[in-house]
Amino acid sequence: MKFKMLLALVLVLGIATVSYAKSHFITPGARAGGFGTAFVAIADDLTAIYYNPAGLAYQKDTQVMASLFYINYPATSDKLDPTYGSDKYSTNAVVPFLGFSTKFYYDTTIAAGIYVLGGGGGKVEGLPEGFKIEGQQSYMVYNISLAKQITDNFSVGLGFDAIQFQDKLVAKVPAYGMNVDYNRSAFGFQGNIGLMYKPTEKLSTAFVLRSGSYVNVPNEEDSSNQAFRENVCYPLTWEIGFAYDLFEDFTFAASISENKTSWTSVAYQDIFQYRVGTEYRATEKLALHLGFFSDPNLIKDDYKDDPVRGYGLTNLDMYNMKYLTIGAEYKFTDALKVGLSLTHSFTNPVSYNGITYKYEVNLGRFDISYKFL
Repeated sequence: MKFKMLLALVLVLGIATVSYAKSHFITPGARAGGFGTAFVAIADDLTAIYYNPAGLAYQKDTQVMASLFYINYPATSDKLDPTYGSDKYSTNAVVPFLGFSTKFYYDTTIAAGIYVLGGGGGKVEGLPEGFKIEGQQSYMVYNISLAKQITDNFSVGLGFDAIQFQDKLVAKVPAYGMNVDYNRSAFGFQGNIGLMYKPTEKLSTAFVLRSGSYVNVPNEEDSSNQAFRENVCYPLTWEIGFAYDLFEDFTFAASISENKTSWTSVAYQDIFQYRVGTEYRATEKLALHLGFFSDPNLIKDDYKDDPVRGYGLTNLDMYNMKYLTIGAEYKFTDALKVGLSLTHSFTNPVSYNGITYKYEVNLGRFDISYKFL
């Protein structure tokens, strides 16, 4: 019975918490989100510390930026699950981004920021009296970046991340003698390098490499994801992209990235993500965005029914996600601007033991930034 309860936890936290079985799609910034996160060749605000530090080189003003990322991840089933008597699962989280940059020298910019790169929380609702199943997991990033404009058309950026992995779980199921309650945390370190080249006024190209990070967390035999029982490895990623001004007031951007998620678990495979986005500058103050990005399944076919890893509760279709984004940015003054973007997923229902689970992902991003002119 304890094994069944662990499967229940994987449903709750595997569906609800993206970092358990998804790539790191908690990416900061409303403007970047509106572009479908195809931002590596644009990176013209402080979220460049994540997307591409080379973009900071063209940001000469001292500036600050705050952003919020809201996740709503509901799931329901068409009947009560007999294992734990619930038909409703939910997750939501509000995760922050804070950044600051200033000109360090005439052609060099220094920046720092704090943001969440992955995670969330989940719980089972409608459990009997005395039962409780809920958990939370996150990657908090502390960043410092430095960018230099080599020529008018070419810049290089370097970043250093201290990544804090946090993992909490409470699972109290008296009927099965289960009483799990842990809270653990550990740090790993990652390096980033970004390049940006603008061969013409209309075209920008870019490349970024993130080294990944190994985090030696305290061992936890009852971890809801056995891949993270004692060692956590954040994946190496690379991304290449471009942005092109098709018209005077219209920009198209696209990128492709590879995430080496096989580093994080023998059950995971490396994946490619595709991103496209557009910006229409309706007025001098208002810009509108539309974008799309993919987030494919990480789990190898050989592990989809593996009871040790806990993936037997679901098939893999649920993890092949596609996201549509819309957004807007408004410039109140030359110094102050705000942005908002909304993202919705297109996913497939999941069936297991005659029960169909339906879920969706809704994301919201809000930015406010200020330049000290």
